[in-house]
Amino acid sequence: MKIAKIAIPAGIVAIAAVVIFRSQSNLDWVTITHDPVPPDWAAIAAWPSLEADLVDALPDPNRRITAIVLDDSGSMGSDMEAAKQAVVDALSAMQDTDRVAVVALNAGVVLPFASVADARRTLPAALAPIRDTGSTPLTRAILDTQAMLEAEASSVRGFGTFRMIVTTDGAADDGEALQRAIEDLAAKTPIQLTTIGIGIRGNHVLRRADLGSFVDVANVAALEGALQAAVAENDNFAAITEFTDGEG
Repeated sequence: MKIAKIAIPAGIVAIAAVVIFRSQSNLDWVTITHDPVPPDWAAIAAWPSLEADLVDALPDPNRRITAIVLDDSGSMGSDMEAAKQAVVDALSAMQDTDRVAVVALNAGVVLPFASVADARRTLPAALAPIRDTGSTPLTRAILDTQAMLEAEASSVRGFGTFRMIVTTDGAADDGEALQRAIEDLAAKTPIQLTTIGIGIRGNHVLRRADLGSFVDVANVAALEGALQAAVAENDNFAAITEFTDGEG
C-alpha cells in the first residue's frame, strides 16, 4: 500500500475517512486498465494546504481523525438500518479523544466533526432520520469528505492519523470520475484508503493495490465487524486484509 510506506512530513502521520457505500448488488465490474499512480511528493508535503481560523493549541500526533460516508441510496433497502447501526458500533473501536464525522451520500453531513466521546451520545439520533433513497453520488461524496478532512487537518496542524475506508457493493454514478478522484487522493494526500467490499465480483478502481487495500465481506451483516477492525487497525491495515465473517 502506497501510503504506509511514504515519508510523511514531520507532524503528519496520516487522516481517516470511512465511506459506507452500497449500490446495485450482484453486478460484475468491467476490467479497468491503468498505469500505476506515482506519489506527488510536493503536494503531499504541502498538505493540508488550507489555513484554519482556529488551530488546536496542543495537537495530538496519536489522534485518529475519521470521516464516515454512509450510502443512503435507494439500493440499500432493508440493509439501511443495519448499515447505520454498524457505523454507530464502529465508534466502540475508537478512542474517546479521536475525531469523527458522518456524511451520507444524499442527505449530506449527518454529524460534523466531533470527539468520539460526544459522537457516541449524539450519532444514533443524528442517523435516525436517514433513509434509503436517491442515487449513488460516491465521487461527489468522496471529494466533499476529502475537503472536510483537509479542513480538520488544518485545525490540528497536520498532526494525527488520516484514513479513508470505503465500503461498497456496487457502482458509483460516474466510474471514470471516481477513478480520477481516487487517483488524485492517493497521489497528492497522505490519506490512506481501504475498501471493504460487500459481495463484489470482478474488478474495480477501489481494488487497485497502488491506491489502497481491499477487504471482502459477504454481506451487510459482516459490515460491523469489518468496520471495527478497520478503525482499530494500525497504519498499514495489514490485519484486516485477512478479515472473514465466518460465512464462507
